[in-house]
Amino acid sequence: MKRCALVFGLLSFLTIPTPAFALREVIVGNQPLGPGSFGKELLAAANVQERVYLSSHAMEGSLTMYYKGGPKALNESIRHFAAVPANKHEIILLPVPATPLTHSGKPIPYDWVMYLPTESSVRGKIKVPGTATLTIYVPEHLPPPPADAAAARKWIADLGSDDFKVRERAAKELSALGPSVAPALHDALKNRVSPEARDRMERLLADVSTVIRADVLKIPDGIPVVGWEELLAKFREGIADKDPRVRGHAAGQIGFDRPAPPAEEVVPDLEKMLKTEKEKNPLAGAAWAASSLGAGARPLLPLLKEHAKSADEDVARISRQAIENIERAKPETVSEAEAKQRATIRKEIHEFIEARKK
Repeated sequence: MKRCALVFGLLSFLTIPTPAFALREVIVGNQPLGPGSFGKELLAAANVQERVYLSSHAMEGSLTMYYKGGPKALNESIRHFAAVPANKHEIILLPVPATPLTHSGKPIPYDWVMYLPTESSVRGKIKVPGTATLTIYVPEHLPPPPADAAAARKWIADLGSDDFKVRERAAKELSALGPSVAPALHDALKNRVSPEARDRMERLLADVSTVIRADVLKIPDGIPVVGWEELLAKFREGIADKDPRVRGHAAGQIGFDRPAPPAEEVVPDLEKMLKTEKEKNPLAGAAWAASSLGAGARPLLPLLKEHAKSADEDVARISRQAIENIERAKPETVSEAEAKQRATIRKEIHEFIEARKK
């Protein structure tokens, strides 16, 4: 997931940010950034307890920040993210657990990542002219509904009772239902309820919602949210463009800075590009993308070996590095149960995104 994990220098003709390890500063932990170094909105997003790692790229002027926490902290981070004065915001939901970072040989687990491009001052106001992204890893599927949905609804209604004992019993019964009651509580909070009932519902939600799932996300209206379906659609639209620079950028971006969709869904498109493309940009982009797929891109090795002999120095170099990365990569072992869970979460994310459009 590291922004500079693939060090084979995809050049500016691909319009993808270039790695700059020598000019990168890293903070492990949540040591705060000093005032005056960035705008107040960015500092609010950075200087929180849940931040576990920060990477600052001097050449780009950008920040990549990693966080570890539960739903409450995540939603607070979403609020800070939305407040950053970026030209564009985008939230990316992925149906897989995050692969830990490695620093000094030690793993650093995280749950979401915020990327903020260069800030600049426009008429005295701090602006972020690029696209700010927040990548959220969703490792859990939605809980099953309560066995007795009618009883759950009654207990939720009882939270607004005039009788203290009735309210207490309702809260106890709802708490015993665990995560399965979360969707009903979310629905109830959309209605007009007494301040005490709302407080009880929110406390119950905090107690039963301890892991990141699609139903715990509080994303402000107007912020685009994408999952693998949307990323694949954008990728395929881009590689069909008449402009070779657009095709190259679209190919390179599919695996850049985040886990790509499953290799079997991307490899056929990259295979076609590597077979038919004549332009430098798309070939370099396809090789970059192949490298990001790891062992899943092994079917592309014969074509990459041909392009490693290219007269174009850049295409040849990127192809050679892709070959090395693919051959060195170990196949990901995913059990049948894990594959099924990922498919379920992916479907839930897609439904969540579609529901927001309505």
